[in-house]
Amino acid sequence: MGRKFENEDLEGSTFRCVNLHQATFEDVNLGGAKISNANLAGVSIDNANLLGMTIFGIRIDHLIDAELDRRDPERAKLRMKDVHSPEEVRRVIDQLDEVRGNFRATLSSVPQDQLCKRPAEGKWSAIEHLRHLVFAEDLYINRWILRNDEPFSQLGLLPDFLVRDVAYSSVGSEPCSDPETILAESDRIHSRTKAFVKDATSDMLRRDTSDDDFGQGTVGGILQGMAHHDLHHIRQAAAAIASASQQALSGGAD
Repeated sequence: MGRKFENEDLEGSTFRCVNLHQATFEDVNLGGAKISNANLAGVSIDNANLLGMTIFGIRIDHLIDAELDRRDPERAKLRMKDVHSPEEVRRVIDQLDEVRGNFRATLSSVPQDQLCKRPAEGKWSAIEHLRHLVFAEDLYINRWILRNDEPFSQLGLLPDFLVRDVAYSSVGSEPCSDPETILAESDRIHSRTKAFVKDATSDMLRRDTSDDDFGQGTVGGILQGMAHHDLHHIRQAAAAIASASQQALSGGAD
């Protein structure tokens, strides 16, 4: 009971009449998996790519998108009506820049020790979210859109599911807790995104990227994914800051 499978390639496997009660799936690829006649009561899914996921024929990703938009109206503003329209892409990237600017202002008003404090075990601090945004845009613009082979920024931070991938081994090799240093690196990378978007055409935005990206499919899809990805991590960073501030206040009261 309770066997552990780690770093295993089980692609194409079939599990039939198998008891997976209270099993843990972490950093796994379930793309294209099919589940039927299963007990999923109490199942919890976090930090997952749900693009195209259906349950009883219902697109779950669409339902979740609608609920997330309801909870955070900014997310709806960052949704492109057409990911291949240069005007829509530029509108959303401009809106994203406003969100990023507000985030930058927040960072400048918070003590560095609070920016580095994790809200809970296994949860990133605000600085870690900021470093991850550096990696993500580096990946999106340089690898997936511009298709260059420049070394990854060493100031970035990988998501857990890429930590063991040798292709990203240089990411995070230069740990940093100074927000200004990380923001300067973010600006350097983001300038390339802005330059690309400024001159992007519909044909450029329609270019197929499905051979390399994580499911966005086209250049326009990548830029849409970046907008919502950035917002998600900025909101998570804000929550980490609020938690650290509350802990500082509680500590001061003692």
